[in-house]
Amino acid sequence: MPTSLLIAGLLAAASSPAAPDPLAYFEGAWDCAGRFEPSKKPLASAMVFSHDPDTAALLKRHRDAAPGTYKAAETWSFARGAGGFRAAIADGFSGLRWYASPGWEGDRWTWTRQGASEPGEQFIYVRTGSATMTVDWMISRAGAPMVLGDTLACRKA
Repeated sequence: MPTSLLIAGLLAAASSPAAPDPLAYFEGAWDCAGRFEPSKKPLASAMVFSHDPDTAALLKRHRDAAPGTYKAAETWSFARGAGGFRAAIADGFSGLRWYASPGWEGDRWTWTRQGASEPGEQFIYVRTGSATMTVDWMISRAGAPMVLGDTLACRKA
């Protein structure tokens, strides 16, 4: 009888669901439209997020539609030693930048960069529905308070 209880316990443990991936919400292709601040000029972007099974990272490709020229490749991942998440963003304007996030805070995911020799930046993703979100890019130059650089409303394609 004790052996059958042990086997039942092992089977139950093996079949228990894994913890949900906090980055899974972003996976897929997103179409976005918004504007630059303060010019109010229109902005459109495509973002594609994919899970990398070899590293458990989320990979993101960001492409602005013409006349926009911003293109970026990003890697988002949990940083065990640091606690929380880290991202690396590579683009043709700034090169490689590093960001930190505590993860979801309610429906908000914020990536923050604070560097002594670089402008402070934030990318704020707000989950507005199961297939919709907003993305705000905030920037602080020369130690000034963060201001909105651009904003996007996105829908999963």
